[in-house]
Amino acid sequence: MRPRSFRHCRAVPWILVLAWFALRLPQLSGAPGPGRELLHDPHFRDGFRLIEPTPGRRIPYGELRPDTSHASPPAWDLDQWSSRYPLAAGTPGFAASGILRWTNSAKGVTLGKPGGEEADLSLRVNSVLEYGGRARTQGEPWVHLLAEQPITNAPPLDQLSNAILQVEARLRSSVRAELPGYSPGLHAAQFQIFLSVQNLRQGSPGYGHYLWFGIPLYDDRSRFPKAHKTQDTGGTGMFIFTPPGETFAAVSAHDRGWIRVDKDLLPLIREGLETAWKAGFLTESRSPGDYRIASMNLGWEVPGSFEVELQLRDLSLRVR
Repeated sequence: MRPRSFRHCRAVPWILVLAWFALRLPQLSGAPGPGRELLHDPHFRDGFRLIEPTPGRRIPYGELRPDTSHASPPAWDLDQWSSRYPLAAGTPGFAASGILRWTNSAKGVTLGKPGGEEADLSLRVNSVLEYGGRARTQGEPWVHLLAEQPITNAPPLDQLSNAILQVEARLRSSVRAELPGYSPGLHAAQFQIFLSVQNLRQGSPGYGHYLWFGIPLYDDRSRFPKAHKTQDTGGTGMFIFTPPGETFAAVSAHDRGWIRVDKDLLPLIREGLETAWKAGFLTESRSPGDYRIASMNLGWEVPGSFEVELQLRDLSLRVR
């Protein structure tokens, strides 16, 4: 049985976020390789801007800085929605051999030198501690640890011939606490990548509305995460379109080896819009030219009691 949507914490309009970030991020020109890279700092070497854990409010409170002299501002936010143990701002508590690590008792962020064994990013969550050693109850907020950035340089969908997502991922640990009241429909650990595909044409009657497009990398309840195509009832009210996990990788993250995603997302994004339109969402505009890839977030949503960690490397989102 599928749980209700685990996406209740993104209620701030992306129009405002994109406008703000457009002033902070450079417009990226075409990088070496096929197509244009949409992501800024895909190896996460500039650290993160920390966001307060109150859901629905994007309030920065500091940064995770590689060192005190690091000049480049973070391109990525670190969202810790509903966490009782947010990370402290500052330089890493461990730094050696190109490895940077920020930790507390409930979460951890590790950055490894590109090409190294720890590359590029590992995210760890201890939700057993977050929930006080008990099972989370129905209606109670759940813990997130997400890296997120707006995408300000994507062309409209009707101008694209492809949108290639590449990433490698490895599950490093996943241990569920055996607690009374466990239910797979209520308690889970999921690692996902989400894109918002947003109507950004000025003057469009649907301006600002968007689709959540999901790339599921791990779900503790199934070797390959199940498809999920429904309204986000947890906060944004937008439509979620998540194809099944085997759409993106032929190997299961449950086996603890590296899985690789190398996929043209454009046909799937178009399918997601068609599915949303048929379900009565985003119907103000059915023109692909009104929609652009507007943001990416990736990381853990842990409504269950778990200790989990997953590593990512070689992230890229290129369009042509």
